[in-house]
Amino acid sequence: MAFPERRPRRLRTTPAMRRLVAETRLSVDDLVAPFFVKEGLDAPEPVLSMPGVAQHTIESVTLEAKALVALGVPSIILFGVPLVKDESGSGADRADGIVQTAVRAIRDAVGDSLVI
Repeated sequence: MAFPERRPRRLRTTPAMRRLVAETRLSVDDLVAPFFVKEGLDAPEPVLSMPGVAQHTIESVTLEAKALVALGVPSIILFGVPLVKDESGSGADRADGIVQTAVRAIRDAVGDSLVI
């Protein structure tokens, strides 16, 4: 079989289509750092089933967020671990809930970084 004289590039005629079929590129801008924030902690506690992951206090997650922003990581996602849970998740929308408090502290510390 001979090499084709003309290469069919019909799918790559526009810049938008070329972006769509291009190789995957991953950069620091695509990263989202996960954090667990737990009520009632005095110091971060490691999560034994996930090596390298810890449940943080408000203070420790704020320090970690500052360090990540300095490294260029643009976003973090918070998972709250409240002291009291119920079937309806009523603590999720409390103004003084663990996630809400952590979001305020992180925004005060790092400014306009995206907190999910």
